[in-house]
Amino acid sequence: MREIHDIVEIRELLLQAAETVKSICEENGLEIFMGGGTLLGAIRHKGFIPWDDDIDLYMKRPDYDKLIEIMRQNNNGRYRLECHELDKNYLYPFGKFIDTNTLLKEKGADSGIEMGLYVDIFPIDGLGADVKAAKKQMKKINPYIVMNLSLLVEPFRKEVSFTKNMAIAMIRVVAKMLGGDRLQKKISKIAHACPYDTSAYAGQYMEATGDKRIFNKQEIYEDLKPMKFENTTFLATQNWDKYLSQTYGDYMTPPPKDKQVFTHDYKLYIKEEE
Repeated sequence: MREIHDIVEIRELLLQAAETVKSICEENGLEIFMGGGTLLGAIRHKGFIPWDDDIDLYMKRPDYDKLIEIMRQNNNGRYRLECHELDKNYLYPFGKFIDTNTLLKEKGADSGIEMGLYVDIFPIDGLGADVKAAKKQMKKINPYIVMNLSLLVEPFRKEVSFTKNMAIAMIRVVAKMLGGDRLQKKISKIAHACPYDTSAYAGQYMEATGDKRIFNKQEIYEDLKPMKFENTTFLATQNWDKYLSQTYGDYMTPPPKDKQVFTHDYKLYIKEEE
């Protein structure tokens, strides 16, 4: 195996994975689109944020569920979709599209499976008919998301305060009592309780940004068009200003220099040279 240090090579591999899952979705009439820091990068930098090393893609829950079933029949090539529905050992409450030609060892995180370089795929779920219902739905699922994520992090990390480590440890005890499989099923049951198609509001459960996650579905997720990202394009909401403003505030102003750092801590290897 060869360890990869070059961020340019890492980003090339990420784009290859993202292009692959985009093609699968297009071939099957599914929409997959940019969100989070990837959409922010597309607007502010026309590609990756200079200190970013991942890709975040979103799918409406009905399309996300269809992608799982498509990949269930064809999940043995270079790229795999990892999610709890396809592998009970996988602990994240969202999907990762993984390049199996790579091996990724992430510090401070345990996904439950062997990982490769991945593109995150987050489902966008229905949240009900109005903002009040949406807040109630988010509040209902949050404790299970927190418990589930407590299983993913290493206990008593040195870079985390004693108080926070103790809180995580206590949450982890409860989460282990319930078990990862039960937690994932509970999260999925709540997420599917308000069908996307019949909801006026929708959002992404996994981002820890409180009510900033709640959007009018028609305003954000129903007008998707191609947008430039690096040397390719991905779908993106045309109402990106509202989405980014609500999510990040003054999104066009970069953070201070001391905050412009890579947030992922991992070692990446190529398994086989072509």
